[in-house]
Amino acid sequence: MGRYVITNQPEDIEWGNSLYFVPRTIQNAKNLIMTQMGEVPYDRLRGFDPALYHLPMDKMRAALKPEIDRVLTWEPDATAEEVKAEMDEKGEILITVVIQVPD
Repeated sequence: MGRYVITNQPEDIEWGNSLYFVPRTIQNAKNLIMTQMGEVPYDRLRGFDPALYHLPMDKMRAALKPEIDRVLTWEPDATAEEVKAEMDEKGEILITVVIQVPD
């Protein structure tokens, strides 16, 4: 199993060869974390619950791992291993997730 780091920050997509399983799985997991709950028509529960952004940081950190696990149920090949949240210099919340993907 490979370990990969993804965040909730927009970045260029590095598809490489899109036929490969691992890059596609990593990108799917990142897309799920960046999607907000309610954005996907007919599937309103898919995506990250934006209500967590309005919680105090300690409560958000406590609720973050279960929320990431819930979001990643739509990508069964990715498993969240570590999750952390911190505020950057602009006041935005940066979520970093270490995922495991089978090779």
